[in-house]
Amino acid sequence: MPFYGNLFRLCRAVLRLLTPRYTVVHPERLVQPAVYLCRHADIYGIVLNLLWLPVPVRTWGLHQFGEREACYRHLRDITFGARYGWPRWKATVLAWLASFGLSALYRSAGCIPVFRGSAQILTTFRESTEALKRGESLLIFPDKEYASTDSEVSELYEGFLSVDRFYHRATKQHIPFVPLYIDREARTITVCEPLTFTDDRDRKAQTPELIRRLQERLGGHGC
Repeated sequence: MPFYGNLFRLCRAVLRLLTPRYTVVHPERLVQPAVYLCRHADIYGIVLNLLWLPVPVRTWGLHQFGEREACYRHLRDITFGARYGWPRWKATVLAWLASFGLSALYRSAGCIPVFRGSAQILTTFRESTEALKRGESLLIFPDKEYASTDSEVSELYEGFLSVDRFYHRATKQHIPFVPLYIDREARTITVCEPLTFTDDRDRKAQTPELIRRLQERLGGHGC
């Protein structure tokens, strides 16, 4: 796992000792390189995948989390303030404390910065393409309702599918999208069958069906 830093390795080793173990179902479907997809399910999707996936992944994460000051402001104003509704003083203190560890862990995990709503998103796709060309896989959380733990998967962002366009342009091959389904009661992470674009139809025409199938599998159907 060459791109994982010592801080990430240490935190993961400790958490594996302190938390219940999850079993990966159908590990033979963990093809490399690939784009692995999972729901946020609040923070559980991120934490459980990084703890228990047996393959290294480059996780997409908002670029703010990689810079301490920006991380602090995001935690204070968005996560703790708007989302959790904490008092300003409480959000400020805890955001300041958490920003040191979170930004360092983000960098140590080899996360790929996502510049949402900015022309810099091209940087995200270029870095992702280079990682895939080196044989590294991506981990992306495309659900819009990231706090939802409902059984049905809500609307997905579709922009991440452009990874295939960049990768195909560079390699003349399509990248597999592999949905992951987490069952917290059974303590399992199920690896679903890979889905890909094909060359026989226009990419835009394939997108609605691909998104529908991804939604089904992210909800645990058809895996």
